[in-house]
Amino acid sequence: MSKCWLPDPTKRYNAAECREDTSFMPMELPRADTAILGRERRGPPLFEAIKEVLTRLQKASSDKWDLEPTAVLERGRELLRDKCFAEAERNLIFAITSYAHCGIPIGCADAIHDLGEVYGAQEMLDHAELCFVTAKRIGTLLRNNERTVQATLRLGLVSSRQGKLSKAEELLAEYTKTRNDYGRISALYELGSLYLQQDVRVEAEKRFSEALQICASIGDDQCADVLQKLGNHYLEQRQYAKAEELSTRALSVWISLSRDYERALTHRQLGDLNRDRSRYTEAEDHYKQAFTVYNKAERLARAIMLDRLGGLYLKQGRYTEAEKHCTEALTLWEHSDQYRTGTLQKLGELCRTQARYSEARLHFTRAIDKLIWEEARPARAGMLRELADLYQMQSRYSDAVDHLTKALSIYASLRDESNRAKTLHYLGNLRWRQGRHLRAEEYFIEARAAYASLGDNLSHAEVLCQLANLCQVQDCHPEAEKHFAEAMTLLTLAGAKSDNVEVLLKFGQLLQQRNQYSKAEELFAEALQVSTRAGDDLSRANSLRKLGELYQRQARYPSAEESFTTALQIYTSLGDHLGQKRTQSSLADILRLQCRFADAEAAFRAVAAFYSQIGHPLGDAYTKCRLGDTYRQQGKYSEASELYRGAQDVFENLNHTPGFADALIGLGHVLHLQGQYTRARSCFFEAGSLYASIGNKIGAAEATYGKGDVYRFQGKYDQASEFYIEARSAYQRVGHQDQPLGLAGVICGLGYVHCFQGRHSEAHSCFKEAKSLYDKVGNKLGVAETFCGLGDLHRSQGDYLKAEESYTEAQTIYRQLNHFLGVGEVACGLGYLRRMQCRDADAESLFNEAQKLCSEGEHGLGAANAALGLATVHLARLECETAASHVRKALDFYTQADVLPSKARALLILAQIRGLEHHDNELSAYLDEASAIFSEIGDERGVSLCREHRLHLALPDVEAPTLTSTEETTRADGYGTHINPPLDSVSKGTYR
Repeated sequence: MSKCWLPDPTKRYNAAECREDTSFMPMELPRADTAILGRERRGPPLFEAIKEVLTRLQKASSDKWDLEPTAVLERGRELLRDKCFAEAERNLIFAITSYAHCGIPIGCADAIHDLGEVYGAQEMLDHAELCFVTAKRIGTLLRNNERTVQATLRLGLVSSRQGKLSKAEELLAEYTKTRNDYGRISALYELGSLYLQQDVRVEAEKRFSEALQICASIGDDQCADVLQKLGNHYLEQRQYAKAEELSTRALSVWISLSRDYERALTHRQLGDLNRDRSRYTEAEDHYKQAFTVYNKAERLARAIMLDRLGGLYLKQGRYTEAEKHCTEALTLWEHSDQYRTGTLQKLGELCRTQARYSEARLHFTRAIDKLIWEEARPARAGMLRELADLYQMQSRYSDAVDHLTKALSIYASLRDESNRAKTLHYLGNLRWRQGRHLRAEEYFIEARAAYASLGDNLSHAEVLCQLANLCQVQDCHPEAEKHFAEAMTLLTLAGAKSDNVEVLLKFGQLLQQRNQYSKAEELFAEALQVSTRAGDDLSRANSLRKLGELYQRQARYPSAEESFTTALQIYTSLGDHLGQKRTQSSLADILRLQCRFADAEAAFRAVAAFYSQIGHPLGDAYTKCRLGDTYRQQGKYSEASELYRGAQDVFENLNHTPGFADALIGLGHVLHLQGQYTRARSCFFEAGSLYASIGNKIGAAEATYGKGDVYRFQGKYDQASEFYIEARSAYQRVGHQDQPLGLAGVICGLGYVHCFQGRHSEAHSCFKEAKSLYDKVGNKLGVAETFCGLGDLHRSQGDYLKAEESYTEAQTIYRQLNHFLGVGEVACGLGYLRRMQCRDADAESLFNEAQKLCSEGEHGLGAANAALGLATVHLARLECETAASHVRKALDFYTQADVLPSKARALLILAQIRGLEHHDNELSAYLDEASAIFSEIGDERGVSLCREHRLHLALPDVEAPTLTSTEETTRADGYGTHINPPLDSVSKGTYR
């Protein structure tokens, strides 16, 4: 009899011998119409149980396979592992039928047990329960304790998933009393998982600890699969250290036992762990080792690993490799829609990131088309949100809203409150961008209610802050403060419940948006400490990046540089190429803002090369804009213009409106610095229209700000004032973290307008107000700029003592920030002050200092401006040749860089020099050229000065314009001593 049950089919009796020796058993499987157990009994109880399960499942096998049932059982198990459930069910039904015909009840029990696993994996819990009850009955009848306790364990799990928690706890607790150590470990693991499901964490950890103690006593080789399961549990709980330890122990056992399949599964688990910790190199190694095993296995297993590797490369920004692996995976599981949709989603994300929008849309649409069965509705809704993301990136807001509304409908029908709340929140953000504030408010209020019912304090707080911003725009300030206070309470509760880095960073970010920088810094620092203690390198790098961004906003550049540098090192060690390059770009911005142009240029070029290499045109285009900013600051206007136009071409090809408008803003600044005011004005007007069309209110305010700059440069102060006032109102209406900096810059511009119109008290108020705003956000660079403005104001009033005090305050701050260009600008301002005090030796020394600093920093415009200042000193001494030499140096740069206003002023000084030397022909030629330029750029004051000089030339009795007047003209580009405009990082913020 025992030979019938031998595991090796070749050593068993044949079917005829088996039936002869077991003639008391039924010769065939009972028919479906045979009475079930408890009614007419036509056979032993165990075969009644087998018959019952097949009858109640309405399953029977009519297949005529020339295979041993054990082979079919193993095949069914492989298909179950590969999640081919229909084929697995078919094989197991055949195995049950065959075992019954062969009279092998233990085989029936195993096949029925595995059939229960198939149904359990598909959430067909009633079917699964029936199978496990049957398997347990057979085990009990055969007095086979191992089968009985295994079925008991599975019944406990099914009861847990059915919500029958007390029954599940009873079954699992019963199972833990078995003398089988392995069985006890499995039961303890499952019981711990059950307690975790009920959020009884203390009891859960107690059971897990008991399981680990038994593992330690019997040795890892006896419980490797439980170690692996526990490792997966701790991975899901983000307890990475424990997860890694247990999974590694399990892996050692599988390697020693040459269990390839289990080894591959554990490698995959360790790959997931390292991927989640952003240790991409280690993750790739584990995935590849798993793939080596799977490569000999079925195509489905190979496809799983190819998909995993593709997802890993996508996270790293290795897009070519990601696309290759995902495409190969897609081919391998051609007939497995469940897996195919996940890979299509990855390919869609990849193409979206590379701005290959048509291909991305195709992949997402194909995925949606595959998700047609009822159970796939959640995945379908998720894919609709992916498509909405795609449309939002293209500023196709109507299409985005349409897809989100469809997703919202699905989540509502599924009663999935979490995703419904997120989708409502997303819709609110889209409507906000479109400027449809009332509709945005409706969505935010709905999302708020959903988050509150879910107890999601973090998301609830976030949406409350957005409601607060919305109230500010609508001038409902008391309501805004109420929302924000409630949000802070919720975030405090969320942070108090756990050392959650995500909560801390989100909390800090919201405080930063409210310009509460000291509190934000505390939270970012706390997040850094938590992630360091947990050994979570990715969170540590993210925390450092947040700190760096905060320090950048406050112009604390050395601290920002330190934070970005450390974050960059971590991203590099993790193999996170995207994080690495994004941080390198931020670091390059810091170098630019510190006027370390050569280093900044090298860093930006490295980032641009990376984006170009991986096929990320958006990243490449934005990096070109930042490099354009770097050249613009140095006065390299031709190079800057070329970069902005190159970025424009990319944005236009991608139909990326926000980027195109940003590039227009950069180009507009270059053009107005060159004195090409009409073209600059066109850029700002076009950018403003584009920003308005996509609901970008901050961008629209910046464009209006730029229009004011252009008119101020032309000396058209009334028009400039109108645009500044309009921009100020726009900034005041927008609740955004860039608002204080943009608002302060506009108010500074308005201060200069008042200064040039002789409205000194209004100018003084503006500079003081701007300083207050910069002080509020801790931006020292902006504070220094306002001190320069006050210095210019006091100097124009003849209050030299106060002017010197203001310049000295500015110089102290610039030196603290290691901002040599600022030091050079202050030196120029002090130089003109000394000229007005007739202290020419001191003035000469200051202009020389400014020229030296600007030349060393490759800031051509600053060096040229300082040379022009030196020319005025030598001209006052009647050292005409030396003065002319300095003017020509400046003129060469102005001509090469096409800076028309400064070129005209330099020509006017040359005309004065030639007038003193009585070279009337040259004087007249210079006056003609200067007058033509002033006329071209619309500088009426410049034209008037040329006319006065020409009148003096014709009528010597008419007093010539004084040198002081010419000096004022030289500086009358709207910024006083700042012949180049204030750094756009302070007052524009276009490319942060």
